[in-house]
Amino acid sequence: MRHIHIRLVLILTAAAVGGRMLSAKDKHPKVPGSRPQDQISIEAHIPAADGPVIGFIATKHYARSYVYAERAAGKPVTLIDVTSPEHPQVLSDTSLPASSLPASSGKLLAVAGTAALAGDAPVEKAPAAQTIRVMDFSDPGNPKITKQFEGVTAVEKVGNIILLANADGIWILSQHLAEDPAAEKRYANKVIYGESMY
Repeated sequence: MRHIHIRLVLILTAAAVGGRMLSAKDKHPKVPGSRPQDQISIEAHIPAADGPVIGFIATKHYARSYVYAERAAGKPVTLIDVTSPEHPQVLSDTSLPASSLPASSGKLLAVAGTAALAGDAPVEKAPAAQTIRVMDFSDPGNPKITKQFEGVTAVEKVGNIILLANADGIWILSQHLAEDPAAEKRYANKVIYGESMY
């Protein structure tokens, strides 16, 4: 009898944990009767300051993910913690040391976590601005634009997040692949009933 009671407690605990795990995976609520959709969604926006960003350099430090946002010569470099893309933290906004050469300024050559290698380099022009569109191809014969960013001067993909910069600031987007309902059901059954059933 005690063995049955312990097994029942384990099954209920597994069901509760499995249910929490399944609900935690889905940040975007499903509309009843709709098919799951792959998405690229906006997680956060950091307002513009100090001119256009011309490039991003991504790095890690322990379990933290960082991005250095570089601007044209003489403008500050911004260090952003993007470990939680929906809650980015601007850690530093500082100018790199300028050289004595007239048309040069500090430029990031490499980064390693919270350490950076800066050197003298000729002033770079801001790259040509482009328009970036988030497209929905769930109906391949009728693709749709779901979001458009004008005047984008820098783009970088870091794992499942995408950084864009334009005159409005820095946009942090993330990729979400739709879960297969059949796979979710198999996983939930595995958690509840164990591997031997599947």
